[in-house]
Amino acid sequence: YDSQGSQLIMEERLTTRNASRTVASLQLQGIQPKNTTSNVTVKRVVYSSPEFLFLRAMYAGITFFMGSFLFIFAVGLLLFLISDLATQARDIIVYGTRDKGDIVFPFIGTILSTPVFIQGLIQVMTLVTSFVADTFSGSPLLHSFGYGRVMTNWVKFIFFIGIPAIALAALLFTSSTEVLARTLETTFISVTIFFVCFSIAVVFLRLSACLYLVQELYCDQGDMTVFERLKYVLLTAEEAALSGKKRKNYIYSSDLYNLKQFDSKSTTESVEDGKAFMENGKAFMYFVYGKWYIKFTQLLPRLFITLDSPKRCFTQAEIDFNVPFYTRNSWSLESMFCRQKKSSHITMVSGQSAVTLPQSISSFACYMFGALFYILLTAGLMVYVNAPSSLVATVICILVAYWTWQGRKELELLKGINEILRSLKEADVDEHDLALFQKWEIYTVTKPTPTFAWICFFVKNFVMAIIPFAYFCYAENVVGAMMYLMLFALYFEKNYMDIGPIVEALGSFGTLGMESGATLAHGGLLGARTRGEWRRKSRLYHITRMNNVSSRRIWAKLMNTFAMIFAVTATAAIASGSGQEEGVTPYTTFPSNNTFFYDEPQEDMSPICRADFSDNEGSSSNAPMKYLADYNFLSIIPYFRADSIQPVLDTWFGEGEAILDQDVIPSFREAHPDLPSSASFQLVTFSDGSAVVCVRGTKTYFDFLVDARLWYAASLFQFVQSAMPFGFAVNALIQFCVDILSNLETENVKKVSYYVESTAFVNFLQESGNYTKVELTGHSLGGGLALITGAQTKTRAIGISAPSSVMTRAAVTPEISLEDIKRYSFTLVPERDIVSHLGGEHVNSNKVTCRAGVKDSFSCHLAFRSLCELLYTCGSKVKRPVYCECLRMGYPGPKSSDESETSLEASCQNL
Repeated sequence: YDSQGSQLIMEERLTTRNASRTVASLQLQGIQPKNTTSNVTVKRVVYSSPEFLFLRAMYAGITFFMGSFLFIFAVGLLLFLISDLATQARDIIVYGTRDKGDIVFPFIGTILSTPVFIQGLIQVMTLVTSFVADTFSGSPLLHSFGYGRVMTNWVKFIFFIGIPAIALAALLFTSSTEVLARTLETTFISVTIFFVCFSIAVVFLRLSACLYLVQELYCDQGDMTVFERLKYVLLTAEEAALSGKKRKNYIYSSDLYNLKQFDSKSTTESVEDGKAFMENGKAFMYFVYGKWYIKFTQLLPRLFITLDSPKRCFTQAEIDFNVPFYTRNSWSLESMFCRQKKSSHITMVSGQSAVTLPQSISSFACYMFGALFYILLTAGLMVYVNAPSSLVATVICILVAYWTWQGRKELELLKGINEILRSLKEADVDEHDLALFQKWEIYTVTKPTPTFAWICFFVKNFVMAIIPFAYFCYAENVVGAMMYLMLFALYFEKNYMDIGPIVEALGSFGTLGMESGATLAHGGLLGARTRGEWRRKSRLYHITRMNNVSSRRIWAKLMNTFAMIFAVTATAAIASGSGQEEGVTPYTTFPSNNTFFYDEPQEDMSPICRADFSDNEGSSSNAPMKYLADYNFLSIIPYFRADSIQPVLDTWFGEGEAILDQDVIPSFREAHPDLPSSASFQLVTFSDGSAVVCVRGTKTYFDFLVDARLWYAASLFQFVQSAMPFGFAVNALIQFCVDILSNLETENVKKVSYYVESTAFVNFLQESGNYTKVELTGHSLGGGLALITGAQTKTRAIGISAPSSVMTRAAVTPEISLEDIKRYSFTLVPERDIVSHLGGEHVNSNKVTCRAGVKDSFSCHLAFRSLCELLYTCGSKVKRPVYCECLRMGYPGPKSSDESETSLEASCQNL
């Protein structure tokens, strides 16, 4: 058996009692050997080389990146789907640009399409996970598809090595300047095509197995046509989804070799079930789930049929007896704590392989420690974000109640082990193999009538397929319509072409792969008589497991979590009204005398103290905008109320030097009624005829959606890049992928992108000819928008704690070049600020120290902290007054320029 560069070889040797005469020598002499002994040896032979491992790692790396791209694609699809609905709802409900009835169809279409998108994307990611794992393992599943080992290896070689190698050679011969980028793109496309072929093969094999086994399930119907088999496959899936099923879980002790009742193949519920075990003392715990739904279906006798006796539904683990054993050698704290609680398993409690009492106690102690850790971690995070104490106490009480309820099972297990050991000791009998069995059984109690099942099938699929697709066509969203059709096909295949319900009803893999006339020796793989039967059933086993593996549950949790976050944010954005909310009271408070300055620079940071950091335009010593701190200060004012901005400008620059122009922006919006009034910015003009556009950062919930739309892909790719060895080598490929993902944006979303309005406004100012120079600044999201607009309009832009536009340059319209980013962009990057590192590394930037404590690291992103740092660090090189909040953030008090004895602290206390 080959596995990951090694082989498992089973060797059987037959020897006689006479060591001098081997079995082989006797057989050569025509003598039938007697009194022979069989020795079986299992050896693992490693034959991998460094080159082999490198090639295997390269395969896995390529597939891992492709899988990461598809995951980011899935997140983006959910984001733009929900964001598009939020955009339309805001235009209709908040701005009143259309009739309120126009939101009904988009709302229904989006709500109905979301489950299909989520389920389809989960199916895609499950296939991706299986593809990546299979590739890293040497493609055992791929080889089982039945296309021949030689053909399969050649096809894999062509897609992974052949096509990229030919592309590389062609690029070298043509002296291309983008050899690495184009080769990576070719490799990515080639492997993606191969993955699509892999997925189609999996779906085809799953569908063909369904059509084959459904004939055995409905054997009383005689030979069926393909259409009839398909009809019964759909009916079986719908009945399985609607049936009332009882799940029984009980734990009991038994002799290890008495596995018949654990691996029972009876199709009806046994008389001595788990409840009877409890009554006669054999079972320690007994639980039944699903009773309420069964009672509900029994209230509808015309729609549901109650079976005469509950019918057993078998899982794959039961069919193949694929149940894990916990012994003293396989035991570990990790395996016990992280085991799947809702699956069957066997724990040895006596005999040579028994789990010891210290191990059992350690398992229970580890469980309690883990529960305590979850509770403390949750409470700690809530305290860290300053959650109300009442909310923290409520959450802790809920968690304690939940883990206490769950912990009773672990306690009962420990009691059961101790009781068994005590009874064995009191009986004074030789140790024999006893075990604790945790058993899960599923029984069908009620099932829908065929008529009702077909009605549900047609209604459900009409609602889930036709209405959302009609909405995407109505909205002229071609990309959304095509994606919905593909994902609906996967959703339909998962829910109606799943082999699971058929296997559950049959209790086996049937006669799949068996020769004509052969009898079924065992329901699963253990009794396969021929190699062909084993291969086909083994292939079906692994393909079917894709719908039940833990990776699918993880993807389901991730997709649902992202969808919930986006939905909550979109709902809050719509409910909060206009994105241009009234500003706040300025939190840059200056004393009335304005005579406090830092006199001594703390470090030699002159390059970032003055505003001569760009090579395209400098700032003269007489210009009002002399310092980088000036841009930092202006990045704060869009958050303030409009009526409070001018006094703050006079305090900072001096009276008459900087004027808040409140007339130009309304004139611009009147001249451009087609542009949405989404972005929030202010225009400040100066005495030398220059102007600075100050773009506001994230403040409203809708701003968070804008942040996500612009930088989600680049941010997630950065995480993927950091997880990959030599991740820097795929920079060009990341840019290619971000460009592809930008096509997910609908026209509605693109129109309301904030940079569209800020770019149009800067062009409006430049075309007016009223200003000697126009610049931009902004903080956080505002800084990112300023960097994008600056590159699009060839205008200098200074971002404070702003995400980079390097990786997102292809996601904006019109696209911006790396050369324009280098020439017109500059960013101030505070220490320990995560936001500043999103979207790639900045081309032109300078770092500034953050003196906040570790617990207050998030404040490193705040613009007013960066401003205090610049004032303190640059000292006398920046002739700007210090404001009171700098003292509250822990900076030392400055000196007064008029040599008065009053300190800044005393002056601020009087305010």
